[in-house]
Amino acid sequence: MKTGYAAKIAFNNIRKNYRFYIPHVLTGTGLQACFYIMLTLSMDKRLSQVKGGSVLPFFMTVGAAVMALLSVMLIFYTNSFLMKQRKREFGLYNVLGMEKRHIGRILFFETLYSAAASIILGLLLGVLFYKLCSLFICRLFQTDIVLGFYFIKANTLIPAAMSFIVLYFLTYIFNRISISRMKPVELLKSGASGEKEPRTKWIMLIAGIISLGAGYYQSLSIKDPLSALTWFFIAVFLVIIGTYFLFTAGSIFVLKALKKNSRFYYHAERMTAVSGLIYRMKQNAVGLASIAILATGVLIMISSTVSLYSGMQGTLDNTYAQHMYITADYVDENGETVLIPAEDMEGMIRNVSDKYSCKVLAVEEQEYFDAVYVMNGCDFELVSDQSASTDLSGLCDIYFITADMYEDLTGTRIALEDNEIAICRISSSIGHTKTPDKAVTIGGRGFIVKEHLVYFPISAGMGNVVTCYGAVLPNNEIMDAVFADQQIAYGKDASHYYHRTAVTFEDIETVSKNGDDIQESLYRNIADYALEHNARNGECSTRVDSVWEAKENILGMYGALLFLGILLGLVCIFATVLIIYYKQISEGYEDRERFQIMKKIGMSDAETRKTIRTQSLFIFFLPLIVAGIHTLFAFPILNRMMQLMMLSSTGLYIICSVITYIVFAIIYLLIYRATSKTYYKIVRL
Repeated sequence: MKTGYAAKIAFNNIRKNYRFYIPHVLTGTGLQACFYIMLTLSMDKRLSQVKGGSVLPFFMTVGAAVMALLSVMLIFYTNSFLMKQRKREFGLYNVLGMEKRHIGRILFFETLYSAAASIILGLLLGVLFYKLCSLFICRLFQTDIVLGFYFIKANTLIPAAMSFIVLYFLTYIFNRISISRMKPVELLKSGASGEKEPRTKWIMLIAGIISLGAGYYQSLSIKDPLSALTWFFIAVFLVIIGTYFLFTAGSIFVLKALKKNSRFYYHAERMTAVSGLIYRMKQNAVGLASIAILATGVLIMISSTVSLYSGMQGTLDNTYAQHMYITADYVDENGETVLIPAEDMEGMIRNVSDKYSCKVLAVEEQEYFDAVYVMNGCDFELVSDQSASTDLSGLCDIYFITADMYEDLTGTRIALEDNEIAICRISSSIGHTKTPDKAVTIGGRGFIVKEHLVYFPISAGMGNVVTCYGAVLPNNEIMDAVFADQQIAYGKDASHYYHRTAVTFEDIETVSKNGDDIQESLYRNIADYALEHNARNGECSTRVDSVWEAKENILGMYGALLFLGILLGLVCIFATVLIIYYKQISEGYEDRERFQIMKKIGMSDAETRKTIRTQSLFIFFLPLIVAGIHTLFAFPILNRMMQLMMLSSTGLYIICSVITYIVFAIIYLLIYRATSKTYYKIVRL
């Protein structure tokens, strides 16, 4: 066979089988575009230099790796569907005298045409939408737009194209080997395979129940946020295995049970649907399980990233009671560390703020210390070995101030005896739901809880994943005694007193725009102050922690995660559409002959529609229900992981999860209604 003739046959084959090839080409186009976008984002130096963009290369590199994995799975899935539909045709070619090497040549050109179309269209689409994606990212980062089309470069276009060229070449090799190993008779009969009624696989059924139960148990039982991060992936693996096993073995078990129920089974539409599904459940199960896993992925990715981004302001409000914290000291000629006096520090702060037209509402001097304890009922016990404590569920962090300091910071006086304390929960973590009510022991010292505070003037640090409390002690003597207890217990790992200046501004938006300049000016002024006061070799230490700098970092992390979650979520939705579409076409061609026979013996079009609708209720909405159950059981471990990501509100996460499920369910319904029309058209031909 001449090469030109093989190329012509391949082109005609694609044209005649457009219903199969168009989704295959569109799949490759979309995957190529998404892969190019993520790969280019991971290498875009201009975007990585904007405020918050420093984390973008890491997250986009991870996203590109995930996209590569999804691309392999989906391209091979669509290829396997194409081969299943075409094997009878190839078998006919073989019977009519065409050798397998000729069929291989036709396959090569079919792969070449579809690959070229997918890669070229995908790169064009990727270049077209990359600018839109970069604008969206800048919007998420709340920063200036990066202008220009500088990103169209060979170092991203060529690797993206070569990756998919290799992928399509592997599919061709796989197809070539598959065809070469099959006899003409097997090729002709391949479309009729899978018609043997499957047996109930009890071992697989039991293994699926155990695997799924173990995954759910891990999610419900893990209390430590750090352990949740590790066990999450193990739980995901167990749930995936359990899902595939239960769809394969459990669905057959359920369908056979329905078949034995004569009251349910002996209805025209139910009998046709159940009897048809039970014979092809093995191939159905894998596709339906894949839909359930993909749907779960969409729900988790979208709900978690949206809740993190939308809850960002709450995270900042919980962490920063004031807008800026400054700690500054210098080393004098005698080698002693000297704190800059409060009045001098306040003067520098107000001068710098006035320079940039930023009004200061309050400047406060804060003195406190915090220490880690193990919470045992109403007792806060010192940890004997902090390095050996890996379970965070029992740990808490207590911030201590005196009653005088509380009055200075809030203007409210709390009268406390030596054995009394006022306590406040600053932040919560999984595992702690109760604040000591009447009495409490801290490091072996007993106190009566006189008052539960609603507000504590010292905020917990960013990224604190344990429950944080604030405690007001009666006086400096008691505070020094509690401080000494933790010094004795922890030694070199003990906490120390913090002296910092807290600043509250009137208009935080104006301050944020000049935040970098304000901080830079403060650094210079403090350094000049240290030199004026004879600092040894000009040695000074200045630490500035501001809400606008923290917001910039959080915007970068949460914004990158949100973009990644949206893009991967769209890919998973597209994969779900693809699987459902191919399943409808595949089952349509398999069911057409059966329904035509039923029509000849009296089944009407209305009864056919009822049968299709019954089949939908049995099977196609099961993945949506399973995805909802998976998400529900995954919520506890995901919520613990959100603690590591500084999510401020569990309620917000619940709301985002519910809304995401409702929206996805509507999309799923629309997808199914559209694809079921294709199925019905095929069946009634």
